[in-house]
Amino acid sequence: MKFRADKKERLDKYISDKFETIPRNKIKDFIKKNLIRVNNNIKKPSYKLEIGDLVSISDELFKKAEILPEKMDLKVVFENNDYAVIDKDENVIVHPAGPIVSGTLVNGIMERFKSLSDLGGENRLGIVHRLDKDTTGLIIIAKNNKAYLYFKNLFQERKVDKTYITIVHGNFDKKFGHIETYIDRNKYNRKKMAVSDEGRIAITTYEVLKEVEGYSLLEVKIKTGRTHQIRLHMQYINHPILGDSLYGNIKTKFNLKSQLLHCKKLSFTDMDGNYVTYQADVHETFKKYAKILNLEL
Repeated sequence: MKFRADKKERLDKYISDKFETIPRNKIKDFIKKNLIRVNNNIKKPSYKLEIGDLVSISDELFKKAEILPEKMDLKVVFENNDYAVIDKDENVIVHPAGPIVSGTLVNGIMERFKSLSDLGGENRLGIVHRLDKDTTGLIIIAKNNKAYLYFKNLFQERKVDKTYITIVHGNFDKKFGHIETYIDRNKYNRKKMAVSDEGRIAITTYEVLKEVEGYSLLEVKIKTGRTHQIRLHMQYINHPILGDSLYGNIKTKFNLKSQLLHCKKLSFTDMDGNYVTYQADVHETFKKYAKILNLEL
């Protein structure tokens, strides 16, 4: 691929802005390997482009890595011919994105199930909704396109009851709470979301189950399913989730590498018209710190 630069900017940043889905580190690597040139000359990633410079990029930069099935120790809570409910572990990304094409839940379910819906795209086979990488708990997998459309509609119409459990910083005067805001992408950090006057409505309710000095165990329900909704809303009311470095970043004596947030229950009317509920207990990391803090139920 060849094109003329239309503004003065660092070579690596210019290409990163032009092709947002390609990681900047990958672009830098291609420049260093002489697979990206300017006016047919070798340049450094920091080279400042002039307007009219001819940028040449190897087609290899745009090739997508194949997403392959991988053996994974999946906790299957339920499955039938149409869908499955998985209890996702921490440190598992739901689907491939950017340079990440392996080790995701999609890789695991491709190996585990014979068929999966493809309506979400080749990197989201079977995925109807998602959980953050370090959020554990229940997630629904669609085995066919009919199931995908059914569950997608359920989520859009807010007909899936989602219950989470979490440990947050601080104590509460009131044992029940309702949070309703608009959420949009953070203008200063694209990895984060932000409470905004614009964006999409987000509704969260919570109940304090148990407290010790400085920490509270909550049951949280969400009417909507916005990106980072619970994590952002807990920060918004000044009770960030324990271990959440993105929205909390509060120094503690604990060496936590992920937020203590777990989807423990999903309830909905299934494709046969039956109202069903699936549950999953919190995982070992959550249990460990709940015990340390005397917040076990």
